[in-house]
Amino acid sequence: MLSVVGADAMNAAAAGEPLTLSQIIGYLVAALVGGGAMWKVLPILMARLAVSAAGAKSEKDAIERLEGQLAVERQAAADARNAANEAYKQRNDIYLDLAKVQAQLAALNERSTHQAQTIERQNTLIAELTEQVRALQGEVRGKVA
Repeated sequence: MLSVVGADAMNAAAAGEPLTLSQIIGYLVAALVGGGAMWKVLPILMARLAVSAAGAKSEKDAIERLEGQLAVERQAAADARNAANEAYKQRNDIYLDLAKVQAQLAALNERSTHQAQTIERQNTLIAELTEQVRALQGEVRGKVA
């Protein structure tokens, strides 16, 4: 059994995989039985535990790094949302200003149309009055002569 545990321990240590429950029990049995196997198994067990601890630390570091990147991306998304909201607000303000200008332009257009109609009526009235003045001048000249 000890030779199997020793060979299994060497393979497990070289593979860099996490220890299984049966491997840990085998290491403990070999260490408890004692003799030369204990000195052979104990360094392997310690190396495996160190590899497992390093793997756990590596995973923890990777998770922390990814969480940091996620926080940066979340902040960038929040900044982008804020910028988009500000752009929409500016766009809406421009639309409101444009609507006000269009309303003023429509009022000016209506006013200018009304003034053009007034001028046309006045020109027609002036033309009629001019004709009446000429007719009266003709009558006055005709009576004077």
